Amino acid sequence: MKNTPARILLVDDDDLNLEILVEYLKDEPYELVQAHDGGQALERLRQDQQGFQALVLDRMMPGVNGLEVLSQLKADEQLQWLPVVMQTSAGSPQEICEGMEAGVFFYLTKPFDQQVLLRIVGAAVEEGLKWKRISRKLVHQSKIVELLQQGRFQIRTMEEAYDLAILLGRACPDSEKVVFGLNELLANGVEHGNLGIGFDEKTLLQETDTWEEEIQHRLSLPENAKKVVDVLFERLSDCIQFTISDQGLGFDWREYEHINTDRILESHGRGIAMAKALSFSRVEYRGTGNQVVCVIKTPLPTAEKGIAIASKAPIADTEFVFGNSRTSSCQK
Repeated sequence: MKNTPARILLVDDDDLNLEILVEYLKDEPYELVQAHDGGQALERLRQDQQGFQALVLDRMMPGVNGLEVLSQLKADEQLQWLPVVMQTSAGSPQEICEGMEAGVFFYLTKPFDQQVLLRIVGAAVEEGLKWKRISRKLVHQSKIVELLQQGRFQIRTMEEAYDLAILLGRACPDSEKVVFGLNELLANGVEHGNLGIGFDEKTLLQETDTWEEEIQHRLSLPENAKKVVDVLFERLSDCIQFTISDQGLGFDWREYEHINTDRILESHGRGIAMAKALSFSRVEYRGTGNQVVCVIKTPLPTAEKGIAIASKAPIADTEFVFGNSRTSSCQK
């Protein structure tokens, strides 16, 4: 089957800026659609039947500006997860914070370098494609997992992280956003925790297009053969709680809880901030940073009957408990 090009909507009231964007992106496998103001952008987003994988949005525009476009996107169930690259000449920490609060995690500051543009737009497109894959997979997951009350899982690889995120996300309300956050944190446990790939090293691996190769190499090393990421799922009386523990040395998570202005033009390093902002009521790192607790606050009805089932799956050493919700509450 022929791959369909990712579709990107470019929005800017300055024709010259649009021409530059098109010129820089024209050789990439994208279908580029243009809008000349915020109102036209919203119209195309809502009426286009094919959909878009990313939005490159100017912040300062007459009429409906970039932040107002974002506000309307977030209120639209069909568009709220569309990745947005905010292009702006305003790159102050305050303005970046305003963008973060509006749901922006990718930034371009004018004037921008072509390679920076390709890197940031590519990262945003990959997030858009990831959302699409998640939505498609969730449709096919069995609803029986919604009865899951407690389970312990162990994973080793990035593929297993994704599969487990899909499975456990299906057991939660707002499945798509939970899957997204879980996948980010589970992948961090494998890649940065157990395999010890740091931020600067990943930057170099991505620049040389050897990141996936290095992941597979490190997984094959004897010292990593038995390393797992342990995941505990608990449905409690007033929340759902995930405890994710890796076997790495830990890291300073405080640097990654928010988008650092020094890293806004990098194609990675925003997963924790995105998971915290989009997916969970609370994200708390413990110890040296090799354990994280994620909480979804949600009152749940108590089932009348309980069934306990023990099972094992290829990706996990798993214990499932179905039935009555546990009565202990999540830590405040």
